[in-house]
Amino acid sequence: MKPLALLLLLIAVPAAAQVSSSQQPPAQEQPTRTPMPPPAPIVMYSCPGGTDFVAHFANNGDLATIKVPGQPDIELPRAQSGTGFAYSDSYYELRGRGREATLTAAGRAMRCHAAGRPGEPPRTYEGPGVTLTLFPDGTFRLREKKPGSDEKLDIGQWAQEVEGGVRLVLRGGDSGRRAFREVEVGKLVADDGSELLRAPVPDLIDGKYRLAGLYRDAQDGGLFAACLAGRTYSVAPGGAEPDLEKAWVEVTPSREANLYVEIVGRFAGPNLIAVEEFLSLKRNGACPTLAPRGSALRDTEWRMVEIDGSRPDFDDWRRRPTLRLDDVGKFTALTGCNNLSGEYTLDPDGLRFVPGPMTMMGCPPQAMDMEKRFVEALSAVKTAQIAGTTLDLNDAAGKRRLRLEARGR
Repeated sequence: MKPLALLLLLIAVPAAAQVSSSQQPPAQEQPTRTPMPPPAPIVMYSCPGGTDFVAHFANNGDLATIKVPGQPDIELPRAQSGTGFAYSDSYYELRGRGREATLTAAGRAMRCHAAGRPGEPPRTYEGPGVTLTLFPDGTFRLREKKPGSDEKLDIGQWAQEVEGGVRLVLRGGDSGRRAFREVEVGKLVADDGSELLRAPVPDLIDGKYRLAGLYRDAQDGGLFAACLAGRTYSVAPGGAEPDLEKAWVEVTPSREANLYVEIVGRFAGPNLIAVEEFLSLKRNGACPTLAPRGSALRDTEWRMVEIDGSRPDFDDWRRRPTLRLDDVGKFTALTGCNNLSGEYTLDPDGLRFVPGPMTMMGCPPQAMDMEKRFVEALSAVKTAQIAGTTLDLNDAAGKRRLRLEARGR
């Protein structure tokens, strides 16, 4: 029996957020491509315009389990794939490359990005009166104490945003939007010049948080979707949870309705919130719209769609140049003819590439010409900007040399 409720959640996506699930015809020849498996055993996927979910990859990568709070789990066996990853039961399908993925249900698909840093432990940074912890699912917790005021706790989302150079950006409640430059190893520098240093041991910043979000009672307990965190948590029994459930039952129009509530709670586990105090329920309330997450610069396969203002056509789509950056300053690329590797520098001032070794295959003149143009354009890049799934690479004069799209399947 298919979990229909989850299907409806997954396919209720605006047309702009859907992507085609059609396959390209295979080419007779293709350059060598580096495999891009899932980024970690447990990955939180953010799906703009759709439903976020967590994917667990187990059994040596042979099984993927899709988890949406309040819905039955979906287990998908590994399916045949090229250099990416694929899981399918012929009804649901999850395909991806690195940090990008496409989830398809009943033939309709939504594009998703891996949030945060999958597979890594929490990271804590400390400075005068400030403690910040970044969690691998893309959420943060912040404790701040200013002279003459009470200690404040805040939660929200963090992301590395690329606009010219790279910034670590926090979006929360009391703290609003904050941006940091990542300099040296383990140091964050805020726009006002204040510094936070990496702590040797993560601080989970336990405490009582004032939280707003959408609540509903499910078969196995309450579910709370925290507005600013963009995450859905199970609600622990006890405390003020009965008051919250009672208020919801009295006004809910249906068992599936999510109603806006305000609570005081604490984090009782990675996916669990304990309600300390129920504050209010607003039947017509709504969470503010969160800034959409874009594709990650690193560990994403970027496929060229434009070079120096022109959008070339390729008879063999596998000849289209691609680019991939890893987490340690190395990049690999397919030039349309040969495999290229090299180094890159990403800092608050911009992005720069230093091409290195390249294979020496002979190719048709058109492919050789594209290779020359691609390498020249890449060598001229000084800044970058990501918007959604689009990466623009610009030269020192601000001219766009390359436009690339993140490949999600």
